[in-house]
Amino acid sequence: MKNKGNKVFCIVPAAGVGARMQTSIPKQYLGFRQSTVLDVTLSRLLGSQLIDKLVIVIQGNDEYWPNSRFFAHEDIVVANGGAQRADSVLNGIHAIKHLVTTGDWILVHDAARPCVKVSDIEILIDTCIRRESGAILATRINDTVKQELAEGSVNTLDRSNLWRALTPQMFKADELEQALDNARRSGTVVTDEASAIEQINKPVHIVEASADNIKITEPADLDLADFYINQQEK
Repeated sequence: MKNKGNKVFCIVPAAGVGARMQTSIPKQYLGFRQSTVLDVTLSRLLGSQLIDKLVIVIQGNDEYWPNSRFFAHEDIVVANGGAQRADSVLNGIHAIKHLVTTGDWILVHDAARPCVKVSDIEILIDTCIRRESGAILATRINDTVKQELAEGSVNTLDRSNLWRALTPQMFKADELEQALDNARRSGTVVTDEASAIEQINKPVHIVEASADNIKITEPADLDLADFYINQQEK
């Protein structure tokens, strides 16, 4: 489905340091499949014909980005990162404000999710445009989930309506900017874009996606991500 004349921009927050990876190099720049985690992620996003332009949000003193094979790519805009993820995404929106018109959309995708499938990205885009409403990729929670009430006391939650939120997440550009700005001004901590949208009482739909869209968080995740991509390529 073509996007009815409205543009789709994709913001990639890549200003984090990834402390849990226990390395001096930010996790998005770790070596991965003859490239880096970030470059593999960007190649997936650039593989979709439905995305008009990417915004990579990095630290102002980032010494690794110039080594990316996408450093001079004509469809990538660079913006400076903020203190928190939400700040970085908002900075990314501001960097393309002159390109955004009424009705345009913004996808946000984690730099450390290199296994995302182009097909899942495009199903998400099609769903949002068809419904004229924001949505996120997510997978069902299959494990039994426990809620700790007190030490030695737990409650088993009904997992039938529980989902694990993934990225990309896609919303109307003006609504996402408003939501993130509201969160910043109120001091509300939001862990993803959907959290911010929920705070302004806008709907968030769920699009079921492949469970192999994992986030690189710990060293062992690199091997797992490599395995998943090998399986995808088969």
